[in-house]
Amino acid sequence: MQLLLLALSATLVAADQGGVPTASSWIWYPESPATEGAGQWRSLRRVVNLANAPEAATLRVRSDDSHRVRVNGKPVPAPRPSGIGGEVHDLAGVLTKGENVLAFEVFNSGGPGGLIVTGTIREVGGVEQQIHSDASFRASKEPVEGWDRPGFDDTAWPAAVIVGSAFAAPWYRHPAFDLEPFLEPADRARWAAWRDPLVALPKGLVQERAARARFEYVNGSCALVLNGKPRPPMIYRGTVDPLSAHGRRQLGLFRDAGVHVYTAYLPLSACWNAPESFNFDVLDDVVRAYLSADPQGYLFLILRLVPPTWWMDAHEAELVRYAAGDDFNTSDESGRVRRASFASKLWQRDALQVWRAAIEHLEKQPWGKRVIGYQPGYGIYTEWHYFGSWMQQMPDTGAAMTAHFRDWLRKRYSSVGQLRKAWANPEVTFETATVPGVEPRLAAGPLGLRDPADGQWVMDYYRCQQEVTANDIELFCAAAKALTKGRVLCGAFYGYFNGVPPQTQGGHLELERLLKSPSVDYFAAPYDYSHRLMGDDGRGRAIVDAFPLAGKVHMVEVDTRTHLHPVNEYGKLATTEESVAAIRREVATALVHGSALWWCDFGADGSGGWYDDPALIGEVARLVKLAEKRLTAPRKRVAEVAVICDLQSCYSLGDGEAMRTHLRLTDEVGTQLYRTGTPFDTLLRSQLGLSDLSRYRLLVFLNTLRVDEPTRKVVVKATNGRSVLWLWAPGITDGNGFGPELVEKLTGFRVALRDRGLPAAVVTCTERNPLTDRLPVTPRWELVPETTTPIAAALQRDNWYNPRDAKTMAEAYTRFEWTVADGTVRWAFGTTHGWTDIHLNATVEECDGISLTVSGEGSGEGLGLRVVVKGADGGEFVAPSFGVVGEPRTHLLPFTAFAKASWDRSDATKIAFPLKGAKLVLDGTGGGRLGALVVRDLSAVRGKTVKQETRAYGDPAHPCPALVLDDPEAAPLGHDENTGAVLLACKGEPGRRRVFSTVPFVPHQLLEALMDDAGVCRYVDSPDVIVRADSELVSLHTAVGGKYELRLPHAATVRDALTGERLGRGPKREVTLPPSSTTLLSVGPSD
Repeated sequence: MQLLLLALSATLVAADQGGVPTASSWIWYPESPATEGAGQWRSLRRVVNLANAPEAATLRVRSDDSHRVRVNGKPVPAPRPSGIGGEVHDLAGVLTKGENVLAFEVFNSGGPGGLIVTGTIREVGGVEQQIHSDASFRASKEPVEGWDRPGFDDTAWPAAVIVGSAFAAPWYRHPAFDLEPFLEPADRARWAAWRDPLVALPKGLVQERAARARFEYVNGSCALVLNGKPRPPMIYRGTVDPLSAHGRRQLGLFRDAGVHVYTAYLPLSACWNAPESFNFDVLDDVVRAYLSADPQGYLFLILRLVPPTWWMDAHEAELVRYAAGDDFNTSDESGRVRRASFASKLWQRDALQVWRAAIEHLEKQPWGKRVIGYQPGYGIYTEWHYFGSWMQQMPDTGAAMTAHFRDWLRKRYSSVGQLRKAWANPEVTFETATVPGVEPRLAAGPLGLRDPADGQWVMDYYRCQQEVTANDIELFCAAAKALTKGRVLCGAFYGYFNGVPPQTQGGHLELERLLKSPSVDYFAAPYDYSHRLMGDDGRGRAIVDAFPLAGKVHMVEVDTRTHLHPVNEYGKLATTEESVAAIRREVATALVHGSALWWCDFGADGSGGWYDDPALIGEVARLVKLAEKRLTAPRKRVAEVAVICDLQSCYSLGDGEAMRTHLRLTDEVGTQLYRTGTPFDTLLRSQLGLSDLSRYRLLVFLNTLRVDEPTRKVVVKATNGRSVLWLWAPGITDGNGFGPELVEKLTGFRVALRDRGLPAAVVTCTERNPLTDRLPVTPRWELVPETTTPIAAALQRDNWYNPRDAKTMAEAYTRFEWTVADGTVRWAFGTTHGWTDIHLNATVEECDGISLTVSGEGSGEGLGLRVVVKGADGGEFVAPSFGVVGEPRTHLLPFTAFAKASWDRSDATKIAFPLKGAKLVLDGTGGGRLGALVVRDLSAVRGKTVKQETRAYGDPAHPCPALVLDDPEAAPLGHDENTGAVLLACKGEPGRRRVFSTVPFVPHQLLEALMDDAGVCRYVDSPDVIVRADSELVSLHTAVGGKYELRLPHAATVRDALTGERLGRGPKREVTLPPSSTTLLSVGPSD
């Protein structure tokens, strides 16, 4: 969940433009700074006429995000330091008699933006002229010649617009901004008179007892129990200003829809003035304003624990440091940001002090009685991902973490001898042990995994880092529980699994420990950003069914970008109908899986508004009613498929190839499971021995790489007598050893490990078998060479070139260079972008295809490569992507397989000869990781093109090292397309099949066949419909729409769950689903 922290901070109490006007206001060009103005410079000017040169003149300037100031065409003198209160410029020697021009160029990187100015000019005789940023300024999108000098005619420029007063969110009371110097005494007086009625307390609140809250499963559904009364756990989390008219309107919409529980956010740095000095006025105003807007309201508070800048200035040794670089190079918390280490004892002490002080303060106030939840927020965007991890910056090598790691090692190993043996390092001691740098983290063994024999150093560090994260969460939650005598709920953003690229650097691998904590009640996470469009599955990022089993609650953060969002990002919906379908899909997910949810609403610019449409808020009201009704009737899970996920196995992942493979595994297998028309559960591997598995007919072991002997016995018992799908390399390590014999011991399949693993991407299924016969037959083109002519131009370095400008290179690249020697082109790169390319100028006469031999080094291994040719008429055509592996591999690319490039806007319809050149496009780069592509024997090929049809699946662009099935007792189902090695095989009888795929991907057709063989009820036999279901509710989501047969596991009366309309009865019936829709059906006992 990538959040602009300024947008989050809109919950700091502030007036909007329509609230309290101020003399100096935030101004901008007439547009939305957050949308049209994002990433843009704008020009603003103000003419000042003076009778004489001034005796004194000062100008205070603050902007979001940066600015340049000129007076009469010249840069102003350097400002006096004024910290977060803006720059103060002395203009006494700059302003002159007559016309003067104050010129400002302002840049907004994204989100809210603007300029605020105040100044005083004292002329001879003591006459003062005040300068305030307001609509008297003129604005332009672009500067023009002479705009910053006297005499320029600006009458064609529009007046600047006021985007907010000096009290406006998100700036006022934000810890990064001091707006007090911009306020006049009259402004403050108006503020006080305006504020008082908006923080008025509900009647009778003073006499109320403090609310008590808990989560409970009532009739199988999750309930929020307030003062003994259960209600649906449905919450509104808007980043709204509860004092503004706009913010109160959003609160009122949800209040009137029956949602009376809210979540508000506040950075505690806004209350942390100095060591042991706190002021909670802003916190009080937040809580009081919510209760004023909804007198029946209750609040959860997310309190961010990042210390103020002055704290970090004073405690450099307590900060996070990064193996990928020594500097702090960004304010984005996913990069090398300046923050306190999770392991800093000083930060833990001081942050806990302000946390405790805030809760103690609220517990003494009448409005604190309605606070029913406290959530500590730290790490990237308050989500407890370690700072820098999202951009693979490899935290935390700082002094605080190093000291903590050494203490951790002393507790783990009883002697230095044990440490040396575990690390295979005869020199290391507890006093000299360090946090691993880049190379040890990227180093890995077979399959890209860590063998305990030589990878324990890195695995120990990551376990230490993960444990300190869990410790911090428990520390703050336990304090809140104690201070409130257990009356409130506590939770954290934690438990993310899907869509997490750096599981070890920044994942949430100690979930099982926190599931046992009495101090942590709920675990919040947004749903997956990559699966939000119409027809997508809208999956959660957490292992959602693990939480009810552990007696905890998963809180789904539903941050849907409805059609009211102005930017096409994160699965933004196009229409009202799509927005309703998405809202319904996400609520159905929570209802079926027994989760709580909050509707997260950033709005267009961080101030809320995604649901400000009668159709959307009306849908929310209907869904609240449905959730209330479900609390009164028993329901249970009915899934017959369970997907087993393992967090502990993630410690065995190398930071490079295996981590990327794991991300694709969890993403792609999940996608295919949702296409089977079958509800399924996701559980933790550690819960197998605690779960009632009786209803499961099929177990899918997703990523169980690490299985020790006690766990192996549990797994063997769980799999006995039912169908099983094993993926990748199950049980290849037990925490001590590593090898294929451990895989066989767990699965019963004999496997072989060839070198580091067979680079495999595509599985071809030539044998006829009921499990693979449903795979579609697809055409493949093969080029049989007759003549091969090297492209001589490729061996001249000057014929290759980088198409990017200097600005792009400076901002996004750490390396881009190439050499040509001995018939080999070596292109080295490092970029934050997700793709990169290099171009070649070369004339190539007519031929039938291209051949080249490629290999990858560093992060180049495992990337996808697309070869593009440039025709004589300018048309560009691209070959299907294929994967780059570590050893050289030759690829023959027939032009019959090329397609016109999606970016090509020419009229070309086919490749025109002679070719003018080519380019090599690498996909999957990013994070600044360094790598290289090595190219040999780039040649033009004449020959015969042969079309073949085969059953196959996989992604040629993403090979991964795989085991080979070498078991004569197993029926081979699929082979590697290059070597013929067996990658997919089956054992067992119908209804109890055991299938093993060493390639960590299987298509939905194979899954459907395996489910049908196991006797699983598939509700809909179409990949177009996403099905979720429990014993009382069926959710059917589709983008396509049409008529489908609905098959239920038992006879039932089917009704529209929202209207109650009776649609029929029986175990089967036809349903008509509109395009871009989510249909909710109640399936009660047959009448």
